[in-house]
Amino acid sequence: MADCRIVNESVKASVENINSLADKYAEAGTNFETTFKAAIADMEGDSKDAMTELFDNSYKTFVTDLENGLPAMIKGLAALLEGNRSNFETVDAQIAESIRNGGQQG
Repeated sequence: MADCRIVNESVKASVENINSLADKYAEAGTNFETTFKAAIADMEGDSKDAMTELFDNSYKTFVTDLENGLPAMIKGLAALLEGNRSNFETVDAQIAESIRNGGQQG
């Protein structure tokens, strides 16, 4: 079995940083959408409609959606990391309690 080690405070800080980055990515995605739509605002015709449809149907969710897009995926990875960190913390406390009780449970 491989060794397993976690540095609790470092992982906590990483989770916070990852969540912050997800929020910044969502904000950047919204800014990208605004800039893109402004860039094509003066276009006319079917090509403008096609560009708008392409963005709305293929890119918008990916870059801006906090529930289904990349920001959500990033937050999901942060939640997974936090869950694992929390589990390590719980198990460490259980092992410490067992040691304090002379190897007896609870």
